[in-house]
Amino acid sequence: MGKIQLRDVNKSFGATNVIPKVNLDIENGEFVVFVGPSGCGKSTLLRLIAGLEDTTSGTISIDGRDVTGEAPAKRKLAMVFQSYALYPHMTVAKNIAFPLKMAGEDQAAIDKKVSEDARVLNLTN
Repeated sequence: MGKIQLRDVNKSFGATNVIPKVNLDIENGEFVVFVGPSGCGKSTLLRLIAGLEDTTSGTISIDGRDVTGEAPAKRKLAMVFQSYALYPHMTVAKNIAFPLKMAGEDQAAIDKKVSEDARVLNLTN
């Protein structure tokens, strides 16, 4: 995996600051768990590290290399939940779509997001 460093990483959606300035060092092979209530920013922080969300400010480095603006596939890491799929009986696309469906997104928006996430993660044929 490599060493991951976050320096003054911040994420805002409009006027709402969801990730304050975070400084974190994760050593190669270290096991890290983010714990907190729903909506506190755990998944957003993971998406920032994976490159699925852009930071508002700050830097993310892997093995000393600034990857803040790099595409997710070039970071050579991924975020996973307990297995390759949160729901192993579903396809990758259905796993990506599931939380969007639960949030009440319309099908066109879901299809667009699934396609885009699969593309940036290099999960397409």
